[in-house]
Amino acid sequence: MYRAVPAISRFARSIVGSGSGARISDEPPPDLVHYACMDPALRRTYYNRCHPFDALEPGDDRYVNIDAIDPQHPIRGEDWVTRLAGRIDLSDRPVYELFTGLPGSGKSTELRRLVRRLQAEHQLLPILIDGEDAIDISNPIDVPDIYFAILHYTEARVLELEGNASATPMQEGYLVRFWNWITRTDVELTRTEFAVSSAAKLVVELRDRPTLRARVRQAVAAHLPRFLDEAHEELRQLELRAVKLGFRGLAVIFDSLEKLRGIGANWDAVMESAERVFGSAASYLRLPVHVLYTIPTALIVRLKIDSVHFLPMIKLRHRDGSRYGPGIDAANMIATRRVPAAALREIFGTQSEQRLDRMISWSGGYPRDIVKLLQLYIGTPVGKWPLSDSDFERVLNQLADDYRRIILTATYEWLARVAIQQDLVLALDADRKTADHLLQNNAVLRYLNDRDWFDVHPAVRQISGVSEEIDRQRNK
Repeated sequence: MYRAVPAISRFARSIVGSGSGARISDEPPPDLVHYACMDPALRRTYYNRCHPFDALEPGDDRYVNIDAIDPQHPIRGEDWVTRLAGRIDLSDRPVYELFTGLPGSGKSTELRRLVRRLQAEHQLLPILIDGEDAIDISNPIDVPDIYFAILHYTEARVLELEGNASATPMQEGYLVRFWNWITRTDVELTRTEFAVSSAAKLVVELRDRPTLRARVRQAVAAHLPRFLDEAHEELRQLELRAVKLGFRGLAVIFDSLEKLRGIGANWDAVMESAERVFGSAASYLRLPVHVLYTIPTALIVRLKIDSVHFLPMIKLRHRDGSRYGPGIDAANMIATRRVPAAALREIFGTQSEQRLDRMISWSGGYPRDIVKLLQLYIGTPVGKWPLSDSDFERVLNQLADDYRRIILTATYEWLARVAIQQDLVLALDADRKTADHLLQNNAVLRYLNDRDWFDVHPAVRQISGVSEEIDRQRNK
């Protein structure tokens, strides 16, 4: 017979509240208990609480308000939701904001908190768009793709709040009117190969059909001023409708554009399209309503944009290498919010605290790696619990192999310079491409104190060629 015991320890703490009123609670997440001899159903629950690609919705009991743990010395430099919400709320004109962060840093989770805050505290109607649903992020993008998605999702949300949502809510919407006009203007679009099942589903058609997308882009480019004028007027009208519903205005949040990346040979083409859209064509992305776009981290290097909000990693150590307690506490909370400390003791044994600390240090404060490692440990055969030293290290090495595969010997010297100088060293054009690739793959991590700094992921630092090059440069 299994005996239930509360999953409470000094690690099983959670953040209660938000902002300056947040406090650390010693209570475990609701309804989470651990059973001596973990039963299969509970093990499955913990395993599924550790999906590393989950963006957490507000109210999810796995969420840790990292920025509220030490308000006087924020672990990520600032309270990011407060910063973004303040810029939108204080401005007397539509804001244009860019936000980025390494995949898995918690950016999408924080944007969901921002959505709730804008509506609850600032009386704005937020429109959250997931770029993975709205556009083809594995191929080059263009300005019309973004506009079509914004117009579609904004109109759909306003219609829903007006009580007019239906199976085909966009039958008389802007995109239908646009399609009717563009097909009269460009006769090529009347050809059978460009036919669409329904103008109301134009966004889906454009996302899934590259030839149609290319032709529509071409047609829009030939009439760009008119297209932009009409799209802006449509957004103004949608904002007026939102005001009639009791909101102060609209705020569009376009997420997941930081995931833009090519597949194989078209990597450069995709990044060059993002560079063009958010560089030379950036003025077209300014809207008559508040808008925030996420962008690939590589654009920080390519465009040298200063006004981008860049969500850093959890700082586990100061720049001098000494341990930073609040950051380590935050990482522990991320782990034990998903798997209580008592359950971890069953997996890790009497060295549970030391192994959890080792796992967190290995992650470099990268939240996705913390969660991914937890899932891998839960997935090890129960018959091996508590894990031996070799089995524990094998899981770390399994994930480290993913990093080793993306690190070319030609990058060792550059990585060593980053590790020593704690900055993105861009002396040559080739360094920019290296930084592109390694930032996008989380091999280089960003932190923030009074200023930002970078470091090499601990798993990358342990690659023999990289560690040897670091030693060589330090001793020369």
